[in-house]
Amino acid sequence: MNIQMNTASSTMRELQKKIDSIANNVANVNTHGYKKQEANFSDALLYSVTKQAGTANEIGRSTPNGLRIGGGALVSEGITRHSQGSLQETGRELDFALQSPNAYFRIANGEEDYYTRNGSFQAEAIPGSDRLALTTASGDSVLGADGLPITIGAGYSEMSLGNDGLVTVSYDNQPPETFQLGTAKINRPALLEKAGDNRYRLPGTQAEQAAAGVLELIDMPMSHRFLETSNVDMAAEMTELIATQRLFQSQGRAISYADDMMGLVNTMKS
Repeated sequence: MNIQMNTASSTMRELQKKIDSIANNVANVNTHGYKKQEANFSDALLYSVTKQAGTANEIGRSTPNGLRIGGGALVSEGITRHSQGSLQETGRELDFALQSPNAYFRIANGEEDYYTRNGSFQAEAIPGSDRLALTTASGDSVLGADGLPITIGAGYSEMSLGNDGLVTVSYDNQPPETFQLGTAKINRPALLEKAGDNRYRLPGTQAEQAAAGVLELIDMPMSHRFLETSNVDMAAEMTELIATQRLFQSQGRAISYADDMMGLVNTMKS
């Protein structure tokens, strides 16, 4: 009976992890560039009983020898779905949206390089300078195609994106400037590690990643004055949440039944 209670309780613990994953998806349904998370389950084998009743009973047997007693379910891995979200027009000059599911903006925080799908950038004043730094909402520097942080003049009047991928910054009283947003094509997005604030990182150095064919530092197509919405389907998440809650309740009932049976056995013994 303890086995039944342990199996149900361990399964409830893992189901709670899936509920937490769904809750995180729902909380980020309006986060630009967010990619949904999924929890995959596998069986937990507790132990195996190998004693057989006799060789005469094994004739014609097609199933494995022994009795395998499971220990519930385990979350084997968390998967990030990197499918393309829909594009939403904003009209804002510092908003950019990538058009390929394997493309990412290159950003940096100090010497640490990251990748993000959120193209909602800010222009932050640089102390002691008449230049503005292009940053993310969390303050990370947006990198150009040359790998250096992008800066623009403080008095710019307009910004436009050309077909060649160059961003032109126009001024009222000085010649225009151009820059190219640093983008990367990640051929194996499953290797991306979540780094918080809608950012990802890749293990190893860029040279190692490029040599392994994981990373290509190339220009990727994008849209100006657009943002990519999250790829979370609210209806699908709510359906999954209801199904998971029903499984959670069924495991709770299994514990209750096991407790009742143990109580019955104790009554019979007394």
